Amino acid sequence: MIDIAALATSAWTTLQPYVPVLATKAMDEIRKKVPEAVGKVWEMIQKKFEAKPAAKEAMEDLIKSPEDADTQATFRQQLKKAMTEDESFATELSKLLEAAGDTYKASLTGDGAIAQGAGAKAVGKGGVMVDGDVSGNIVTGDRNKSDTDKKK
Repeated sequence: MIDIAALATSAWTTLQPYVPVLATKAMDEIRKKVPEAVGKVWEMIQKKFEAKPAAKEAMEDLIKSPEDADTQATFRQQLKKAMTEDESFATELSKLLEAAGDTYKASLTGDGAIAQGAGAKAVGKGGVMVDGDVSGNIVTGDRNKSDTDKKK
């Protein structure tokens, strides 16, 4: 049995960074800016939504206002409904999402770090990552001196 809520979340996570681009009607531009697998996910959902007025309206509203949280929620709800009503659609969408893999988008301004993906780790400015066994002291900062410096 397919977990519809998880699949809807996965579909939304895959599409969300590209919705502003997908909202344009210029297919050539879409192909340049969106990974092929993401385009296929969008096209499959769009085709399914065409047959249902409420779902079609949710997609049209999303295209008009991709940043609106209420519009996003309505789109996700219509997606869940479509998958619940048509398990073959959910199965095919699941396969497309698997082919799309994980997509990431991030923006960092100033000091800090970004880690994305399974097993990713990040340390911000002045931070220390300890992975595995460590013995001894860790000194961070500018112009710090350790006790071992005094003993020499």
